[in-house]
Amino acid sequence: MKKEILTERGRLFESVGVPEDLKEAYKLALKAHQHWIDGRVLDAIELYQEALKLFQEKGAYKEVANILEALGDMYHLRGRMKECLRAYKACLDICEDFEDELSTAVIAEKIVHVYRRQREYEKMLPYLHRILEIAEKFGDAHRAARAMVGIGDVHQAKGDFQTAKEAYEIALKIYEGMGAIELAKVVKEGLKQVEEKLKSSENT
Repeated sequence: MKKEILTERGRLFESVGVPEDLKEAYKLALKAHQHWIDGRVLDAIELYQEALKLFQEKGAYKEVANILEALGDMYHLRGRMKECLRAYKACLDICEDFEDELSTAVIAEKIVHVYRRQREYEKMLPYLHRILEIAEKFGDAHRAARAMVGIGDVHQAKGDFQTAKEAYEIALKIYEGMGAIELAKVVKEGLKQVEEKLKSSENT
């Protein structure tokens, strides 16, 4: 499973052989990345936004996707969640359009994290199911287990303890099969709690 769209932060914008019509945008993006490294987040956001407009005008979708991910990360850091989600979702659309499923899974996980932070559990579900679909397709057991834990968390928050229990049991089975002892231990604790809630709800 190979990422075609998203590139390690900063490396893309240091590429050689940049087309002449993209050079100005690349300079802005590289400078923005340096600001990010230096902790100048607001300056980085401003320059990334300028570079984004130039790349969009030229239809440079790979570069657009990478900047959208970077902006999403920075908005998240600044607590600007609406802008964060907007950037991540726009990035996700590009990854899906180019059928880059690994990049899709990476961004979907970031969206899930934002919704979890905001306690908007129901909104996590479609992204968790997409992550699970990709993980199963490519045999990524670790990602599949994380997705199942997330699905369990959503259903537990909704009060659907039986579905939550089933999701946690699948995650536990995957982690035990991987020999991931510590992660399995965490899931076991969560499973124990949801079983207690299930039992309590059945007795009321």
